[in-house]
Amino acid sequence: MFANRVKKNHRKLAKGFEREGVGAFRLYDWDIPEVRAVCDWYEGHLVVAEYERTQTEGVDDYAGDLGRAAAAALGLPEERVHAKQRRTRPQEGARYQKLGDGGRLMQVRERALRFWVNLDDFVDTGLFPDHRDTRRRFGEMAAGKRVLNLFSYTGAFTCWAAHGGAKETVSVDRSPRYSAWAEDNLALNGLAGPPHAVVAADVHDWLAGAARTDERFDLVLVDPPSFSTTFGAGDFEIQRDHPTLLSTLARRLTPDGVLLFSTNHQRFEPRLEGLPFSEIEEITARTVPADYRNRAVHRAFLLRP
Repeated sequence: MFANRVKKNHRKLAKGFEREGVGAFRLYDWDIPEVRAVCDWYEGHLVVAEYERTQTEGVDDYAGDLGRAAAAALGLPEERVHAKQRRTRPQEGARYQKLGDGGRLMQVRERALRFWVNLDDFVDTGLFPDHRDTRRRFGEMAAGKRVLNLFSYTGAFTCWAAHGGAKETVSVDRSPRYSAWAEDNLALNGLAGPPHAVVAADVHDWLAGAARTDERFDLVLVDPPSFSTTFGAGDFEIQRDHPTLLSTLARRLTPDGVLLFSTNHQRFEPRLEGLPFSEIEEITARTVPADYRNRAVHRAFLLRP
């Protein structure tokens, strides 16, 4: 069932994405209720992730079996299958753990740009394909702007902003690994240089410093983790803390600035009333692409002071 659905979706999607120059897209998004998994295409490789559940915890390499069946249906060799397990709400242990340290980096096309991905060493690959349309929109908004990217991960949004003509970008993420990855992505696209600063720092601490010097930006992206135990001196929970975070960011905008806020929290309920913005617009319907057809994998909002 899984292999047939993956093959059907590939036949439906692949030619269109190839014409666009898109090398990473979703082939299966929990289409069949009994098969609780996702399958993504990365330039001829399949990344299959099963959502952890009790029904399959005793099955050896369940995600691998799914991937190999899909690969056979698509005529791909087994070594192009990358199987993982996602932990949505674990009772103990981390949701995301490093899986290895020997995965090979490969390049993935996204229209005019390319990005490095690692399909093996982490649950996530370094690129979130569900945001490809959001990134293009962000790049179109960035021309001539001073841009801030918070929780910048591997810098894909920054690359699109720089490609779109941003006069300056600042990307902030607490992980030195991801910050170096962001610099590599900028370099891969011929965009590295002094106008595009990548800062490995805690976002909470960096914002405190920016407040002291009254740093202002024309365009700000914030796509925070749903949960974090390392945010400043405490923890962060998107449902609880987004009003405070967004209010803080309103003070970092120029008078005509725009804040793009996104979250992938599946049960997110926005509490935006009373925040210091004159205009708040949800744009999720225009940012979730067609291959994420079964659920809104993220929500996105534009906020203006």
